[in-house]
Amino acid sequence: MRELSFEGTTVRFGTGRSALTAVDGVDLTVPAGSVVGLVGESGSGKSTLAKAAVGLVPTTGGEIRLDGAPLRTSRDRRKLQLVFQDPHASLDPRMTIGESIAEALPGRRRRAARTAEVARLLELVGLDPARARSLPSGLSGGQRQRVALARALAAEPEVVLADEITSALDVSVQGSVLNLVRDLQRQLGLTMLFISHNLSVVRYVSDVIAVMYLGRIVEAGPADAVLSAPRHPYTRTLLDAAPAFGVALDDPVPADDPRLDAEAPSPHDPPPGCRFHRRCPIGPLTRPERTICAETDPQPGAADRPHRAACHFATDLMEVPAP
Repeated sequence: MRELSFEGTTVRFGTGRSALTAVDGVDLTVPAGSVVGLVGESGSGKSTLAKAAVGLVPTTGGEIRLDGAPLRTSRDRRKLQLVFQDPHASLDPRMTIGESIAEALPGRRRRAARTAEVARLLELVGLDPARARSLPSGLSGGQRQRVALARALAAEPEVVLADEITSALDVSVQGSVLNLVRDLQRQLGLTMLFISHNLSVVRYVSDVIAVMYLGRIVEAGPADAVLSAPRHPYTRTLLDAAPAFGVALDDPVPADDPRLDAEAPSPHDPPPGCRFHRRCPIGPLTRPERTICAETDPQPGAADRPHRAACHFATDLMEVPAP
């Protein structure tokens, strides 16, 4: 079990006026042996952060560390394994399931040892070892995602990053995959960054929840605390959109108020001050006296607020009854 940490991590694409900062100075720690759920709407930078960790996209600032040691070489990054959103696209259609998993095994092994290890990994993720001879096209979406998990575990990773691994699956199989993830994490003591836009999914598997908006972490803390008493209006808005939680948010202005922007601003041109202020139900559009939201960035003082919330009024938000 190892701790993964992001320290001021920044990822920028392009240069000049066309530059886009997809990840903007992210500080986030995934404690050893725990699951951190990273949640936010599409385009918030969640997947880019995970890809930066495994070296699929370069960072332009900050550090990514494993137990305090910077990850700088491909050998270092092999200790991290990413499970992708689309299980069909992540597997070579011309290779059998067994070949795909065996390819990820470290070191040289005799054929019999590799075959036995593939069989063990398939059983670990709830598949018949006989499936090793099948092609990905012969499996369902849920089965393919189990194979993707087995392939990631074959590399003997220190940290697993799961990027929206249930979003491409039918609702009927999402639960079984989530149960598998939770069981594997407990059984193997994995350190995991679990990425999703679905709060109910994140809540089910996570010890800690971090909320990302427009490239930044705007709130982070123990899962129960963040979901029962959110300290950032964006988190509250996400909870409003998930009625299954049964949380009474009692906001003074509903998040669908016509004065508020329905869509996030372009990452090419983020607004000044708080990046959420044009959509915020407690910000200057509904409370004109709160001009600080449009003028001053709340991120620098986040570490001193509850849940490290990037909100000038985090301490003013009412406690929300636990669901």
